[in-house]
Amino acid sequence: MVFVGTSGYQFDDWIGTAYPDAIPRSKMIRYYSSVWQFNAVELNFTYYRMPTQKTIIGMLNKVATDPVVFSVKAYGDVTHKHWRMNNMEGLKTDSDEFINAVSPMKDASRLAAVLFQFPSSFRPSEDSNRYLEKLAGLYASADVPLAIEFRHRDWNCEETHELLSSMDMVPVVVDEPQIGLLFPYVTASSRRYAYFRFHGRNRNWFNSEGGERYNYDYSRDELREFAADVLEFSERGLQVYVFFNNCYMGRAVHNALSFRQMLGGE
Repeated sequence: MVFVGTSGYQFDDWIGTAYPDAIPRSKMIRYYSSVWQFNAVELNFTYYRMPTQKTIIGMLNKVATDPVVFSVKAYGDVTHKHWRMNNMEGLKTDSDEFINAVSPMKDASRLAAVLFQFPSSFRPSEDSNRYLEKLAGLYASADVPLAIEFRHRDWNCEETHELLSSMDMVPVVVDEPQIGLLFPYVTASSRRYAYFRFHGRNRNWFNSEGGERYNYDYSRDELREFAADVLEFSERGLQVYVFFNNCYMGRAVHNALSFRQMLGGE
């Protein structure tokens, strides 16, 4: 099965460009799942602040009748802080709190995956490998796919694929501008899952502020190329997750809807 959605759903600049004018933020997730009928959404607010069970339960209640699942981005200290300081105690504390917070999603069979997006400063080394192994152990109790996104292209090697495969982690297939040392678009999967994230190809990536970094509208030809790769994994029997993160001015929504049509969805 293929799950298609966007990275986040609650943006002010989507009002009037994707959502109807004057829609309240509290009703956006319901509109996302019932009107657009996306079957998955990637939550990114959990990177900036630790989620609580109360917040998660409230979100689940709003989509109780819709078959939408959630991929949840790991708390930022886990991917951007603890490995730098070799703070394994902090890693365990934050991981335990995070897993407990999203447990209502797991109990409701709505937790699709946990996403770990590492910065470009996280590069291959024995210490990095050990950190990933520690993550795999701590999040094993979540019993969902663990998707790993690298930003630095040094991770693009056979050794990385073997490492993630040994821990049953999912290498994220990422599309982003091919500038500097950013990770290239390379199709890969775990034994059971594939996970795609489309950030856009804004060549002004490093000089853009805020949401401007994701100011890119994929062409239909570009979407068709992605669709071919997604379908290849799906036809091999893998479960595939696809999220558009080119969120500027609702572009992610329009691209995701077009992409779903190309896959044969409604």
